[in-house]
Amino acid sequence: MCWNRPSTATLSDMLRHPGYAGAYVFGRRRYDGRLRLPGKPHSGRRFVRDPQKWMVLHQNALPAYIDWQSYERNQELMAANRSRYPGVPRGGAALLGGLISCGICGRKMVTGYNDDGREARYSCSYEATTYGGARCQSISARPVDACVSAQILVALSPSAIDVSLQVAVDIELERKQLHESWNQRLERADYETKLARRRYEAVDPDNRLVARTLERDWDAALATQQALADDHDRALSRQPERLTEQEREAIRQLAEDVPSLWNAESTTSHDRQTIARMMLDRVVVQVFEKLNVPR
Repeated sequence: MCWNRPSTATLSDMLRHPGYAGAYVFGRRRYDGRLRLPGKPHSGRRFVRDPQKWMVLHQNALPAYIDWQSYERNQELMAANRSRYPGVPRGGAALLGGLISCGICGRKMVTGYNDDGREARYSCSYEATTYGGARCQSISARPVDACVSAQILVALSPSAIDVSLQVAVDIELERKQLHESWNQRLERADYETKLARRRYEAVDPDNRLVARTLERDWDAALATQQALADDHDRALSRQPERLTEQEREAIRQLAEDVPSLWNAESTTSHDRQTIARMMLDRVVVQVFEKLNVPR
């Protein structure tokens, strides 16, 4: 027997299990071929809630904690308590919905809105909802979004863009060096293949043992050349596209207008969220007493 910390999911599964009422059942979970995913043989499982549709239901087969009537009333009560209200649709006013994590427990924070959807809060209540513990923290989205927005604008400032463009120039120099190295390796592989071919064609056909050995060497050289060519093609496909001088100048000019575009009325919350997701992987927030300190 293994004792674990009780959670909402564990207690819910226990209260829903017919064995809690002393019943043996079979067929609560069934496989539906229409729901199966390619490459996942165990997918497609569907839970059947109606006891009348279970394949086997044998009451009073096991020691029971409650009678069957109480079990059925509990199922009706839990079904009535199940939330039927949809969550706030994506594209709300919060900038960091889905990106912000709790600095206390490390889990993602939930974004909530008031009735009119204008004011948002980031909250972490995993401990409270799962284990009945204390809520980690809750913070208004407004100061966090303002701080992160300021950092995004700094990263998109003309000076930062110039640094990024200089990095692109350095990457281009490394690309040329790498290209020269690949050319040398490809030329070497081509030379080895041609050398192996000439050796095979120059051998006396009557010397079958030597001919077979040189043929294997030629085949190995051809395989090595082909593998190297495939590696070269994959390396080229992973390289970023080159920026032209016109594109570099357009980026510099756009950087001058970023603050006004970011704060323009025509720029939607969805536009800002898209930019934030392109620039950020994760934002961690921890509330220290009454100070909001994002990091």
